[in-house]
Amino acid sequence: MKYFFGFIFCCMLFAGFFSASGKKHKRRGDPKTEVELINDVVSCLRHKDTADYYYLFPPFDTLWRMVNHNSDHSPEAEKQLAKLRNHPQSLIDFDPFYNHQIMGGFCHVLAKGEDSGINWKGIVVARYELQAEGLTRDLEGFDKIVPERYKGYLFVKDVAGRSEFCITIKEIQKLEGHYFGGQVVNILEASTIDQYLAKEIKEQQYFEWLAKHPIVDTPKVDSAKAAAAADSLTAAADDDAVKIRKEVVDRKYYEGMFDNEIPVKLYVRYMKDLHTGKVAYYDGLYKFGDQKSYVRLDITLMDGKWVMEDDPPVGTLELVLKDKIYTGSWLNNDNGTGYDVLLKQTDLPQKRMEELEKILERGLSGAANQETLPEKSADEVQKEKEKKRNEDRGNDGN
Repeated sequence: MKYFFGFIFCCMLFAGFFSASGKKHKRRGDPKTEVELINDVVSCLRHKDTADYYYLFPPFDTLWRMVNHNSDHSPEAEKQLAKLRNHPQSLIDFDPFYNHQIMGGFCHVLAKGEDSGINWKGIVVARYELQAEGLTRDLEGFDKIVPERYKGYLFVKDVAGRSEFCITIKEIQKLEGHYFGGQVVNILEASTIDQYLAKEIKEQQYFEWLAKHPIVDTPKVDSAKAAAAADSLTAAADDDAVKIRKEVVDRKYYEGMFDNEIPVKLYVRYMKDLHTGKVAYYDGLYKFGDQKSYVRLDITLMDGKWVMEDDPPVGTLELVLKDKIYTGSWLNNDNGTGYDVLLKQTDLPQKRMEELEKILERGLSGAANQETLPEKSADEVQKEKEKKRNEDRGNDGN
């Protein structure tokens, strides 16, 4: 497990900060030049400061405001901005509150750098080389609110070790006269771009070989206590590894009926495998009848059939998607009884999407066999869980 302990430590620091930060980003003295932003990124790396790094990125509500209140009212601009309004997930991916890959990349670079021998406290900027970052189809119209975007290579020197490292960086964005962003992606010891690219190819070849020839990592430990601590972190490490290599690229929402009687709502997320660049993973939520909260779904797509299982397991949806309509059945895992299913894709209000994202990201989903009570919001469910935890702590104290 290369970079294991450093990566877990960084993620634990970030997790504590993230849970306390809330949705809104704290305002700060935003850099007015790319040089200032680069220096801010390096300062965050130097001090391993996840909090300040988090605030380098534009919050979703700022980008959304700029889309809805844009000064360019030309027909072409309105057409392009309308596409962003219909696909707000493309803006959400720039906000670390929703896109955990941003902070995951930061932790990854810190841990990998330490594994390579870098002394983060002793780094200084050697130079950087940036180039304009192009627009993809799902970001059409984004240049109306962010006219300048850059990616490139940041070279830093470890003064103590006299070594030079290259860090790939992307999504440096200029909006409203200030610079934001700076997603760090990878780090390798290199003093030129060509040298970095050559090492990156070898690294990728090694990872591909490793995937076919897995190696069991059995490091020596100094005590039984250290071994027990490593075991206790294994499950968390596996979860973090999954998060790091996945990226949400699309979200879809459906409404319909079970047996043409019971109302159903379904939310599906599409995730890209960052190693292959292909959509390979899915998850989601659904709620039927008068269930008080949404139920998490483990989703697989095989031979054109969507199989969606409750978590925890109660029933299974087996569906076929055609012309934005899901048809199929829901079957109870215990007794085999079930319902016919018909669900149609529909527009998803921004507020509802944020609510559903909170449920998935904060683990606020319920169970399919729960009592049918009036639905509660994610914030209400979160408050109830916090109240129960506080009560449990009080009981433990007695």
